[in-house]
Amino acid sequence: ALRRLLGALPSALGVPVLVHMRLDGGRYGNLVKQMARVSPLPVQLAEAGQRAVPGEVHVLADDIGVRVASDGLHFLSDAGGISLAALPAEHTALVLLSGADLAHVGPALDLAAAGAWVAGQVGEGCYDPAAATAVVAAGMVAGEPQELAQAIAARWGEQDDNGEAP
Repeated sequence: ALRRLLGALPSALGVPVLVHMRLDGGRYGNLVKQMARVSPLPVQLAEAGQRAVPGEVHVLADDIGVRVASDGLHFLSDAGGISLAALPAEHTALVLLSGADLAHVGPALDLAAAGAWVAGQVGEGCYDPAAATAVVAAGMVAGEPQELAQAIAARWGEQDDNGEAP
């Protein structure tokens, strides 16, 4: 699902893309390499002290969180990992894909209530739909990963000089 979502994003976005996925063994470097093969956007491992760069995909390990600053999001060491409540709602699209943690549903819906765009994966390839189905049942956007990527592109994709998305 993540491959399909990232692969369907445009080559230019005006916002950073953050990916959080719990991996047994914490092999996030391998995930970065796999996603870099399919994403039109650069993919890198988020590191404490770095800024989230618009138009890039940042993979967050379990011990990386975020903080909002005047110049955007910055990564920091945080044993608790990313807190959805720390994301700026008005600039956030949150997609719960197959296998998402049910514990993220409440914070995702709180973020939506504050103005975030929240969606859940449905359809083929959704082997563990519990969290995604819960946000969809609460009235959030539903779709296949490629459809959700198109919605993100329509909202945050950069436009060329003619006012058209690339």
